[in-house]
Amino acid sequence: MKAPVCGYARLSSVTLVLAALLSGCGDPDPAGSDAGVTDVGGTDVVIPAGDAAVLPPSFATPVPAAFTAGTRDPRTIQVSISSEELGQQGADYTATPAEGAIVLVDGWELRFTRILVTIGNVRLNQPGTSASDQSMVGAAVASVPGAFAVDVQKPGPLTGAGGAPETAIPLAVIRAPAAGGALDPSVRYAFSYDAVAATPGAVNVNLDAGGVALYEQMVRRGWSQYVEGTATYRGTTTGLAPAFADYPSAVTFRLGWAAPAQYLNCNNPDNGSKDMPGVQPSASTAARAQITFHLDHLFWGALGVEDPPPHFDHFASRAQLVGGVSVVTLDDLMGVVPTNLVDRMMRPVPDRGGQTMGYTPRNPGALSLDLGGNSSLRDVRDFVTFSARAGGHLNADGLCFVRPSGPITY
Repeated sequence: MKAPVCGYARLSSVTLVLAALLSGCGDPDPAGSDAGVTDVGGTDVVIPAGDAAVLPPSFATPVPAAFTAGTRDPRTIQVSISSEELGQQGADYTATPAEGAIVLVDGWELRFTRILVTIGNVRLNQPGTSASDQSMVGAAVASVPGAFAVDVQKPGPLTGAGGAPETAIPLAVIRAPAAGGALDPSVRYAFSYDAVAATPGAVNVNLDAGGVALYEQMVRRGWSQYVEGTATYRGTTTGLAPAFADYPSAVTFRLGWAAPAQYLNCNNPDNGSKDMPGVQPSASTAARAQITFHLDHLFWGALGVEDPPPHFDHFASRAQLVGGVSVVTLDDLMGVVPTNLVDRMMRPVPDRGGQTMGYTPRNPGALSLDLGGNSSLRDVRDFVTFSARAGGHLNADGLCFVRPSGPITY
């Protein structure tokens, strides 16, 4: 029997894509091998041959919810997590977007299928000690032990901080200071959390069998986040530059990376202003602390500004056809200069965002990404993950001070 590339079995085209991504291999050969294949809900997830499990058997069973929508214990802080309406329901394309709507200006519709993250070191401190330095917090008050493995694409039982239809997933309840006593309802405690690498010691919050198999591979790769989904072109099909005739109209994206970071002293819109930090307990009910991931950061076209127009053409232009499916991974973006975007044929990627009201292409002949003065990014892969690392918030739009705790790796 012919030796297979990367040692994978004969699988469906979708599975071959997943195998290539998780192994770091390209163009997998559909020859047979001794690789293990786990069927989860009709989708094969590949475990490389000879690899011992890194997750304990107990990880396969999600833990019971830490609290419910009806749990309102006074002087407690309920910690939850959400990817907002965008992560849960995706983004439609329209040429005339409403104010504040997230629309990919180059005509693409987005749908996410999995958003796996690991959250750890959730903690409270005494309020920040400097009004001008958000990273400065006071003495430690309380912390939640361990780490949480969560698929934040899944809906949760709570109404999200952004309002319906957004939902949130319960993580933990902070009930008292570590030193004893009760949380003080007159204090706005600094709230912080970390994004950490996937770990066998994490608590499985809501991963199904497929999510567990993917999380196993995240542990092997040291990734802190894995995002997959589909993008479908819904924009105009007439009057476009010739290059677009060679681009796919439907793309599967599978993006995995490590970007460990601390999200410190987060601002909290529940305080009446999205620029006011701290979570304040209530003497009569529970207070909310919803860790919120903004997935639009993955597709932003600029750094250093809030809510720049998002694009997908720089992803689509690098997609590869694998088993009849157009697929793009972060590795496909490696080596591409952000200010000189080129497709797989080394042609400039045109900017077709002019079809969306409110967006004016800077240079219709060539799409480019704005580095915002950052000179340390090697390529588009770095640009995407650097932007994504700033996507951690509190209670929808509360910005945190982001302190990297390790390098971005793949």
